[in-house]
Amino acid sequence: MARCRIGYLMALAAAGLFFVSFSDWFSFYILVLALVFPFFSLAVSLPGMLGCRVSLDAPGGAVRRGSGHEAGLRVENRWGLPVGRVAVDLSCRNVMTGQTGTVRRKGAGGSLGMDFREPLDTSHCGCLRWEVRRVRVCDLLGIFSIRRAVPQAARVLVLPLNLPAEGVKGLMGMEDKNPVMKPRPGGGPGEDYDLRPYRPGDPLRSVHWKLSSKVDDLVVRETLEPRKTAILLTFDLYGPAEVLDRAFDRLDAVSRGLIEAERGHYVQWIQPGTLEVRTRYVSDIKELRALQWEMFSTPAPMEGRSLRDVGVHIDGVDGPIRRLHMTPTGEGEAR
Repeated sequence: MARCRIGYLMALAAAGLFFVSFSDWFSFYILVLALVFPFFSLAVSLPGMLGCRVSLDAPGGAVRRGSGHEAGLRVENRWGLPVGRVAVDLSCRNVMTGQTGTVRRKGAGGSLGMDFREPLDTSHCGCLRWEVRRVRVCDLLGIFSIRRAVPQAARVLVLPLNLPAEGVKGLMGMEDKNPVMKPRPGGGPGEDYDLRPYRPGDPLRSVHWKLSSKVDDLVVRETLEPRKTAILLTFDLYGPAEVLDRAFDRLDAVSRGLIEAERGHYVQWIQPGTLEVRTRYVSDIKELRALQWEMFSTPAPMEGRSLRDVGVHIDGVDGPIRRLHMTPTGEGEAR
C-alpha cells in the first residue's frame, strides 16, 4: 500500500506541475481528476471492502509428525463483489516448543474468492496454533485501507511417529511373577484363601467350621485373588524439541500397545512452572488423545526437574506399581 500511495503522490505532484506550467482548462481538469479520483475509487470499492471475510481451513483433529499437511486460507466477499487488495498476516505457533512462523499473503480482485495454501510445520510434536493476526483490505487503487475481523484460531495436534509397540508383553508378563494377593470383594469360591477371625456381617458359608470347632471360636475362610500391578509410564516435559520428540514417540507406542492389550495404565509427569506431579489414567485411544492435547498444550522449558528423582506414587493406588520412565533412547528404568 505504501508504493500505491507514493505513486499517487507522484501523479498528483505531476498534475500540479502541469497545471502551474500550462494554465488552461485541460490542466485544471487533470488536477481536479487527480484529486477526486481516489475518493471515487473508495466509493466504488467500499461495498466490497466491507463485505470481505476470511476463513481458515486447518486439518481437523490430529496429524502425525512429519506429515505433509496444509492449512487453507480463503478470502471471499459475502455479496460476490470484488474485494480489492487484501493483505493477510498469518501466524503458526507450536505451543509446546514455542517455535513461531509468520507469513503475509496478498491478493487482489477475486469476486469468486481467493484461496491460499500454507504447509503446516509438523517437524516436532506439539499443539499448533494457526491463526490470522490481521486482515487489511484496500480500495482498488490501494490508497485507503480498513481492517476486517479475524477468524477464530485453529488448533492442530501433531502426534508422535506411529512406531510399533515393543516390550509390552514382557511388561505385562512381570505381573505373573510373585503376584500380590488381596481379599476378593464379596468372597466366593476360590483356590487361594486366608484365615481370619469372624467379623459381624461375614456370611455363614465362609465360616471354616472344622477349624472353628478346634479353636472354640469362629474362623472365616477369606478368598484371595491376585492384585493387578498398576503400570505407570513417566516422562520429563522439558528439553530440546528433538529430545522430546523421541521420548514422546516411545511413550505413544507403549501406551497404544497397552491399550491394544486392554490394559489400563497411568501416565505421569511434572508440570513445568508449578512443579506439580500430574497423573492421568489411560484405557483407550480417546483418553490417550485427551492426554496428548493436555501435554502438548503446555510450554516445555529447556530445563526442569526429572520425575526419576521423585518416588513412585499414585494417589488412590496402594498396591504394587511398575514404573517405566520414557527416555529419548528407549524405555528407562522399570521398577
